[in-house]
Amino acid sequence: MGLITEEVEVGSNCKNIKYYENKGYKFERYYDEYNKKMSVKKGTKIIVKIEDLSDNSRVFVDAQCDGCGKILEKIRWSDYTKQVKQDKTYYCHKCAHAGFKQYTSFYDWCYENLHKEESDKLMLRWDYDLNIDKNGKVLSPKDVSYTSKLNKKGYWFKCLDHSKHESELKNTTGFISGQKGSIECNQCNSIASTHANLIDFFVDKEDAYKYSFGSWNKVLARCPDCGYEKRIAITNLVNHGFGCNRCGDGISFPEKVMLNILEQLNKKFIMQLSKIIFKWCGNFRYDFYIEEINGICEVQGIQHYEETNGKWASLKETQENDIKKENLAKNNNIINYIVLDCRKSELEWIKNSIMQSELPTLLGFKEEDIDWFKCLEFAYKSLVKKACELWNNKTNIIDISRILKLNENTIRNYLKKGTEIGWCNYNPKKQVCKKIICLTTGEIFNSITDACSNGRQSIRSNISACCKGKSKSAGKHSITGKPLRWMFYDEYLKTQD
Repeated sequence: MGLITEEVEVGSNCKNIKYYENKGYKFERYYDEYNKKMSVKKGTKIIVKIEDLSDNSRVFVDAQCDGCGKILEKIRWSDYTKQVKQDKTYYCHKCAHAGFKQYTSFYDWCYENLHKEESDKLMLRWDYDLNIDKNGKVLSPKDVSYTSKLNKKGYWFKCLDHSKHESELKNTTGFISGQKGSIECNQCNSIASTHANLIDFFVDKEDAYKYSFGSWNKVLARCPDCGYEKRIAITNLVNHGFGCNRCGDGISFPEKVMLNILEQLNKKFIMQLSKIIFKWCGNFRYDFYIEEINGICEVQGIQHYEETNGKWASLKETQENDIKKENLAKNNNIINYIVLDCRKSELEWIKNSIMQSELPTLLGFKEEDIDWFKCLEFAYKSLVKKACELWNNKTNIIDISRILKLNENTIRNYLKKGTEIGWCNYNPKKQVCKKIICLTTGEIFNSITDACSNGRQSIRSNISACCKGKSKSAGKHSITGKPLRWMFYDEYLKTQD
């Protein structure tokens, strides 16, 4: 008894043609002039043996109950295959509930299909305190079907690795199909366990324990610096950072990663290189200039590789601009020009791009020399907040620029933004410029900016350090070649008194 139907007629579609051809069936084909290939005519049907049907086929079949002998007509093949037992028997609904073998227990299935060690571990995870049916009976793995559910949600399983983790409802079909996310303890894979540094971003801290780092669920997140809130997909928070609309510093995730790497390697570099430093830059701005290798490193986002809508210029214009920038740099004696593919703002992608470039060879470092987690932590931080903290500690703009490796105009914009938020008190109109004197030449300038207006832009921070007594000189005389010594004019007057 069991299955009565031996052959069925099935229609052709793009999904099953190849499947049945691999089984030895043939479809009549014709030459499709439009697509320039041999195709199967729409609506073509073939006769297929019942044993050759795919498990998810929707054709109808007839079967006979192995219990009462009743013939059941027009059963979906996909439904029939789900009800066939391991011994190939098939029962109607009435007989299945009248004492015939209805299921394989979860316990039996595990030990029949999994390694003993794995099965033993699953049995230990079974929570006897919570797996109770509606009549108050304690259920064991032997009492339930390997495909059944408790309260339509699953059964309670404990975590063996962390005693403090609460038991979780798991659908037994997850164990059967090998779905890793369904089997493992969610709390072990939660944001709180894998990315604890992100907990502060969650408005509802429970979400950090509920979802894993790859989840596309959107949660309400809050900027830990300024309190701005927005909804964001968890995977985007992990891979791209929060990106605060209120106190964001405008430095991209890949740029921050690269900045931190150069700091970890203790390399001298200039970020956002422009004509302020090298006149030949013109209207172009370069991401990084690395002094040791006389090289420029460009961190290029997705707009350099794919067509984007509205936010940037067209792909053709962007790539033409990239060529002009590179040629300009090389024509002005830049020896090394490195381009990093950072089309994905993900740490792993950026890391691979860096390690596959010339940078490791030129700068002499290996992957293990970099603390990549430190790069990630830095990328999440607001440089606006850092600039404001330095300003509040009486650090001047020139020194903040030197510390954060950003130009002074950027620092001024950060301080203005910080003042709006309430992080600092910066009023550009009230900033008093201190006079300085060049002790070598006797020239007096109203400010360091004035002193740098005569081709000394590259030694701007060095002049500040010299005035503070941190260095002996800054720059050389253009004619005599003597080292230039500097001093704040008011302090110079005191020495004269």
